[in-house]
Amino acid sequence: MEFYHLVNKRYSVRGYLSKSIEEEKINYILKVARLAPSAANRQPWKIYIIKDKNLKNKLCEAYPRSWLNEAPIIVVFVGLTDNNWIRNDGKDYLLCDVTIIADYFILAATEVGLGTCYIAAFDEKKVIEALNLPPNEIPLLMTPLGYPKENSIKERKRKEIGEFVVEI
Repeated sequence: MEFYHLVNKRYSVRGYLSKSIEEEKINYILKVARLAPSAANRQPWKIYIIKDKNLKNKLCEAYPRSWLNEAPIIVVFVGLTDNNWIRNDGKDYLLCDVTIIADYFILAATEVGLGTCYIAAFDEKKVIEALNLPPNEIPLLMTPLGYPKENSIKERKRKEIGEFVVEI
């Protein structure tokens, strides 16, 4: 698939079928995600693939939306605070690195016909508790993963290029 077509095809899905996801697709997505670059190649991340119904319910308490629990899988992207790169001026690149692997994951999911939705506005403490994360693991992003319902597509509004590009 041409890259522009793939990126244009990705949208935030807010409605999922109960259909199971084939392991081959999950493995492909993870194979792609592991190629994501990171600052100083530290790869300061973990990806939690949650299929367990009880655990999914707990994660939905951290972000209570009915469509999140519709998806057969919830994915949590975690940053490892003991392995992140920090620039000389103190700028921490953990969120940047985790966002990149999440992007790779989400684009690979799109390529194989699965839907996702970036979620960052969740209750961090509830996610930490649900996953029983150690102190060095911070949940930064979540996404449902599943086959989109037909009516889940919404129009995306994007700025014109001239609104965000500055040529000097």
